[in-house]
Amino acid sequence: MEGTVSKQTLQQWRTEKEGQFFDRKSARIAPKDLATHICAFANASGGSIVVGIEDNGKLSGVSQNQENELRQAVLDFFVYMPEVKIEVFFATAEDCPKGCRLLTFGIAPSYDSIIKTKSGEAYLRVGDKSRKLSTAQLMELEYSKGTRSYETTIIPDASFDDLNDQLIHDYVQILNPSASNPQELLRARGLIRRISGEDKITVAGLLLFGKQPTQFLPSARVRFLRYEGTRAGVGTNINIVKDVTLESALPTLLRKGQELLESQMREFQHLSKEGVFEKVPEYPPFTWLEGLVNAVTHRDYSIQGDYIRISMFDDRIEITSPGSFPSIVTVDNIQNTRFSRNPLIARVLSDFGWVRELNEGVRRIYQDMQAFFLEPPIYQVLNRNTVCLTLKNNIATRSLRKLETGFPNIGEVWNNMKPIEKDIAYYLANVPKCTPKDLMDLTGKSRPTILRYIKKMIEANIVEEHAASTSDPTKYYSLTGATLKLP
Repeated sequence: MEGTVSKQTLQQWRTEKEGQFFDRKSARIAPKDLATHICAFANASGGSIVVGIEDNGKLSGVSQNQENELRQAVLDFFVYMPEVKIEVFFATAEDCPKGCRLLTFGIAPSYDSIIKTKSGEAYLRVGDKSRKLSTAQLMELEYSKGTRSYETTIIPDASFDDLNDQLIHDYVQILNPSASNPQELLRARGLIRRISGEDKITVAGLLLFGKQPTQFLPSARVRFLRYEGTRAGVGTNINIVKDVTLESALPTLLRKGQELLESQMREFQHLSKEGVFEKVPEYPPFTWLEGLVNAVTHRDYSIQGDYIRISMFDDRIEITSPGSFPSIVTVDNIQNTRFSRNPLIARVLSDFGWVRELNEGVRRIYQDMQAFFLEPPIYQVLNRNTVCLTLKNNIATRSLRKLETGFPNIGEVWNNMKPIEKDIAYYLANVPKCTPKDLMDLTGKSRPTILRYIKKMIEANIVEEHAASTSDPTKYYSLTGATLKLP
């Protein structure tokens, strides 16, 4: 296929951040190197490669000879050919001084087999990198292929009347507002498949755009349970105070889930680095939202009879999702490794702005929890078939720390503090039972330096020491009056 590229599309190709689903390459790329990236996209979530644009967005174009060589990459370097759609687009002289040709490779995700080069190597797209798989990773990827194909399964009884026209319209506006045939766009994304000349809706298509997905997939829902206390009671001791079930197309479900969880978050006083008391939510907002997005995106939808649960207790949130970790992802490498069990779903939710790339989301969960002085998130696999994310809020400690009441004049003395004194006060206000070693780790200062400034702050009645003796190993510090007994 050939055609003139629109200004909007060309601008997107030149400026879009390279990542899980998109890459641009110079026309100078060797066919063998191009094959490596095609292999990586096919083994992951699919994607697009545009050749003829430099990394800085400059248009260089593809010559006829280069085009012929690059087209051969799909034929020459693979044991089994991946599904690749190659198209040529022309940039006008207005955009490119002499006019130029751009070559695009639309790579579909491979479901039934691992795509390998003729040398026996396999690659996987992880964020903006194409990573070579080790023998162990290759074996894990092979094991995962069976469950991964479920999202492409046809739902025989579903028709286009079961899809949400407004949601499809919104999606078209995101991808290509000038598209005249939304059905063709859904087909290109693999959400509908042509069987015997007739378009059929897949599991992914129904989950993403269905009016009521649970009509066909009863387990495709999220249940939110709010408990009073720190344990789930049963029978006469049942302590559920809120029970809400969400059943919508996934983009709508995520929006409703975000609104529901926001409504349940409490606020606490927090001393900022500017010496001002401010209100903060009990959890960093990004952490629980990303936990929900990951559960919805990566759950095993082939498991019937179970659904995603969000259990909110006074001291923690637990998000459980049917299915173990997909393929090469483990508890140990989850911050740096990405593999989607549902690449079609992941890509559409990424288009809608929900899914982040290169495990940016998981890493940020860790970072945000640390920034809020909370314990790291806990990922675990329960009963070998359920992933659980636990976020702890340390509510018991925060309930005791009446900072603004206990130390109302912090703002008056803050401007007269030295930078290290401000750091010490900031950590004492936000970390329970802060020890000398804690302050050394948090500030990066030596023990003698910490103790010298602590002594000055005690003398100035800013800090108080809690110890049975000068050599008490359990010694800790707090701001004066910051730790109070509950009434």
